[in-house]
Amino acid sequence: MKIQGNAQPDIDELRRFSKREDRGLSPYFAGRRAELGDLHQRCDRLFGDWRAGEDISGRTAVVTGCPGMGKTSLLRRFADECERALPKDEDAPLAVSANVHDLGDAGAFADALTAAALRSDRVRAALGALGGDIAKRLKAERTLTALKEAFFATGKRQARPVCLLIDEAQNAEPAHREVVSRLHEGAYDLPVLPVFAGLNDTEDALRRCGVSRLSNRARMPLGRLAENEAAEAVDSLFDRCRVSGASDELTRWRSAIASDSLGFPQHLHAGMEAAAGALVESEGRASPAGLALARSLAADERRAYYRSRLSPGIRAHGKALVDLVGELTLRPAGVQELKAMAYRRMQEHAAFGSPDEAEAERFVAALIHDGILQENAERTGYEVPIPSMAAWLQGEYARSLGLRP
Repeated sequence: MKIQGNAQPDIDELRRFSKREDRGLSPYFAGRRAELGDLHQRCDRLFGDWRAGEDISGRTAVVTGCPGMGKTSLLRRFADECERALPKDEDAPLAVSANVHDLGDAGAFADALTAAALRSDRVRAALGALGGDIAKRLKAERTLTALKEAFFATGKRQARPVCLLIDEAQNAEPAHREVVSRLHEGAYDLPVLPVFAGLNDTEDALRRCGVSRLSNRARMPLGRLAENEAAEAVDSLFDRCRVSGASDELTRWRSAIASDSLGFPQHLHAGMEAAAGALVESEGRASPAGLALARSLAADERRAYYRSRLSPGIRAHGKALVDLVGELTLRPAGVQELKAMAYRRMQEHAAFGSPDEAEAERFVAALIHDGILQENAERTGYEVPIPSMAAWLQGEYARSLGLRP
């Protein structure tokens, strides 16, 4: 962390950051170096194989994680890195960002990628195939200019790779099947790497769209940040806003915000916003009282996040959820075992009627979709990916249901 010396704290930036009311991305990105490097390597390998005339089908990558784990931030950071490299690196990927619904709106978008391999006198027809609305949503003017430079100049295998970054992929539907499956199969004879990012049931959604043979390396599950990576983001905020205070006090703030987040990006972001708000009150100077306020505000935000994850269908079986989480803190469980466990607990707690196995399946599907449960890195079973949420469910939430004193 830099010592700010006599520079005055930037109160305006602290205030602006503390009052963000949308779910926009934090400007203080940190960590994810392994994932970013992996995406770059995938593009390099695909491009090399494509230029050599080898089969590039099945190269699809799938980034998964619960809400708030930083999927969109990772895609945006990768796109930014690619954009910075484009002017000087002829082999740098061209990153095209889209929402999965854009593919349903424009099967023509995929057709335009095919048309991009044609000679330059067909440029107008290829661009026209996209249509105005899709071009606006993809901010396609810059994208298409780069595609024109990459593909239309020679019509030969001297292009640059395209990394198609598709967010909210858990919402893929049969309407997207033709485009999604053809991208996965490499049917356009272009160096396009599809990267689908979404919640933990994204692979199931892609299978319904014809992506039936994902490679063993396709899956990129996002886990929590290491504490030093979380601290790096806090440093970025403090440096940019020129936060003042004694060196040991700044270190205490940095350590507390990072450790309280447990490496979960959403909690880290909330903790940094709370810290910024507390620092506004103290005119940009770190103090023990300010840190206590920041930690209290951040704890409130964490509890609000936990409550927001409990949809009405999940709350209807809250007692079963508490018991299920208790079992999963001891060991992870596979999907079939989860369903059996949920069915047993729902039967035990049913006040009226008797829940059937189909309802238990829907309950487990909701827990996975909403990010309360996530498959562990070893793929041996599902667990609660955020330890502090497991503690909240077993503590405060269980007490609200009368299950704890």
